[in-house]
Amino acid sequence: MAWFFGLMIVLVISALFFGRFARTESVRGYVSAVSGMSRLDARAPGIVAAIDVRQGETVRRGQRLMQVKLREPTVGGVSTVAADLTSLTERRAVLERERDRLTTFLARADRETAEIDAHVEAVSAAFAQQETILRMGLREQEAIVARVQTYLDQGYATRDALNLQRRTLLDYGRQMAELQARRAELRQQADERKRTQRFGLAEKTGQLAAVRNELSGIVARIAGQAAQSQLDIVAPVDGQVAGLFVETGASVAADQVLAVVGDIRADPVIVLGVPARAVGLAKVGQRVVLKYDAFPFKTFGIGHGTITSISESPLRPAADLPPAQDVRESNRQSTYRIEVLPESRTIRAYSVDEPIRIGSTLSADIVVERRRLIDWVLDPIRAMRGRG
Repeated sequence: MAWFFGLMIVLVISALFFGRFARTESVRGYVSAVSGMSRLDARAPGIVAAIDVRQGETVRRGQRLMQVKLREPTVGGVSTVAADLTSLTERRAVLERERDRLTTFLARADRETAEIDAHVEAVSAAFAQQETILRMGLREQEAIVARVQTYLDQGYATRDALNLQRRTLLDYGRQMAELQARRAELRQQADERKRTQRFGLAEKTGQLAAVRNELSGIVARIAGQAAQSQLDIVAPVDGQVAGLFVETGASVAADQVLAVVGDIRADPVIVLGVPARAVGLAKVGQRVVLKYDAFPFKTFGIGHGTITSISESPLRPAADLPPAQDVRESNRQSTYRIEVLPESRTIRAYSVDEPIRIGSTLSADIVVERRRLIDWVLDPIRAMRGRG
């Protein structure tokens, strides 16, 4: 018995001096990417109106991720942005009606010009045909006058007959002159009408250009006013939503991080938000236990990783947290960013190596304290001596 109790005492003393225990802290995090990360910030304060994607979802460049309704300045309880937007919208409607009216007028004027040109061409063709007939008659009448003159010289015709044929020739000449005068008058009238119409069309075209320019300015101002009332957060590159840091209805401040988009081909890295109570003894190169939410560790086991980076300054200082009586002290600690490189990019699930998806969430166990058992036993005595 003496040997047995002696051996037990030796074992207990050895365990106290050589035995160690470790205290771990479980923190939350998400899978990010080593490269190709794009951080999306709010350019102005507002409220998240809608979120169109989920964390881990693949997105295309230019795709809207969320919409933030910005806080609008007000005067007398009325939003100045909304008032300006209403005024601009009404002005745009007026300009659009004026643009449609001018466009219709110019199109009708073009048709009328084409009809006038066709009418003038038809009348000119008729005049040309009449002139051709009169010229033929004039030449024939000149030949008749010449023959009658010959007959008169030979004594076979009278002077009256010659005068009659000459009057007929003069009548043909008069008709030819009247036809040419009417033709010139028609051409002059057509040219005058075209000049007047061209002047009117130029004036209306200038008005249409001015209306379109003003309308373009109104549309740009409406877009600017809309940008002051809401903000669309879009994906800058093709990738995967690595993090969503706000919820619908949440208030956001200027330059606050809203989301992160990562390259799905990049190597994964674990990003942890570690409270101050757990970051003090964390070291670069320290091994941590990873428990992925997508693969419950009780079924698929755990993963491991190595701490590669610890932020020097907190992501969320404790001074920025609003005081509240019902908030636990542990939730009012500053938060630091720790990056962990996983030992494997996959998890073995049902005999298949499944990839760790960027944006998926997880828990990590970090050893925050390693102590000998003897120190743990003597701590109460040391504390009493310190108080004494």
